[in-house]
Amino acid sequence: MSDKSQRDDAEDKHVGAVIKTLRESYGLSAVELGRLIGKSEQLIHAIENGSRRATPQVRRSIADKLRIPLAALVVDGYEAIREKDDAA
Repeated sequence: MSDKSQRDDAEDKHVGAVIKTLRESYGLSAVELGRLIGKSEQLIHAIENGSRRATPQVRRSIADKLRIPLAALVVDGYEAIREKDDAA
């Protein structure tokens, strides 16, 4: 496996884990999140477990529906960074 493939896999797993954490923190099931963005429960689960990539459109839809910045899905420690900027 190439370095790029490994990075892509790691990013997919990270984004999926963040989406799952956010979904659960909003009290949404995979079915409910899927309905919000017009996708299936199966796709949501596949993204969350890293077996499918969340396309840029899906990422944007999730961020929009949860009313969070897109960066919150991909930047490690986004909340800590944002809190530090707010305090400055």
